[in-house]
Amino acid sequence: MELEKRDYLVKTLSRTKRKDYENYIINAIWHKLDNMELKPVSQQYVKFKNGNYALMDLYFPQLQIAIEVDEACHQKNQKADKLRMDDIIAAVNEDSNTNFMCLRIDASQSIEAINEQISKVVSIIQDKVTKTNLNWLTYEEELNPIRQQEYLSIYDNVSFKKIIHMANSVFDKGYINFQKGGFRVSDTLWVWCPKLSVIINGDAKSAAKGWLNFLSDDWDYIDETKKNQTAAQRIALINKDFSLNKERAVFANYKDNLGVKRYRFVGIFKSSGLSPDNENYIRYTRINDKTKIIKAKV
Repeated sequence: MELEKRDYLVKTLSRTKRKDYENYIINAIWHKLDNMELKPVSQQYVKFKNGNYALMDLYFPQLQIAIEVDEACHQKNQKADKLRMDDIIAAVNEDSNTNFMCLRIDASQSIEAINEQISKVVSIIQDKVTKTNLNWLTYEEELNPIRQQEYLSIYDNVSFKKIIHMANSVFDKGYINFQKGGFRVSDTLWVWCPKLSVIINGDAKSAAKGWLNFLSDDWDYIDETKKNQTAAQRIALINKDFSLNKERAVFANYKDNLGVKRYRFVGIFKSSGLSPDNENYIRYTRINDKTKIIKAKV
């Protein structure tokens, strides 16, 4: 536990992408807080209600407090189409965090003024800490509360490092070893863990054996095809899904801000036929933003 916490803090607080003044401010805040039960997240994207994303230099998920160092901050506020899909999937959604608070520090001021701002921010955080039962959970401990919930929602800030962890925590599969990219839950529900594709220099790049999967920025649909797939093959896949009344609980495969591969629930999807944007793709439309958690029978 201590080794895991130490390594996490070293990686989080020494991100090389930050500028010197950002490093100074972020580390000053962390050391002034002096609380080893408070878990920091570095370089966290937040999706605001207007649909824009902003990069927060520091985020405390236990408190729902984000800190943004304001220096050319217009460069940090971006439309979804300028972000990596990994960032979009990992983003904190303001809509799902009723107590979300964003604190800003103006780094263009004198060092004395910066330090005064740091002290004010620390005071606000410490006040929230006194009203919160803090406990730095291990990854395994983070998964335990899921089993007590009735549903897993796209708004839950939960991700899984391995498919087997998700299968056992959400669907009570009891797997010991599992290497596949999906599995069947019921007569009509399957779990699908697609590797999402990216556009590089205008070309679609496959992330898995020729398959191309594109998740919309708002997670409302997925368009899928395979290189060299014929129109007849696409129609056959669509008809098979229709005949089975097949629904897919989708856990998108992405990498978090420390480069760790994870799976996050993005909704229940169902085939709606060919994509209206490109008939070379099959369109899967989201029909539900939550999936029922299966409990072990007593």
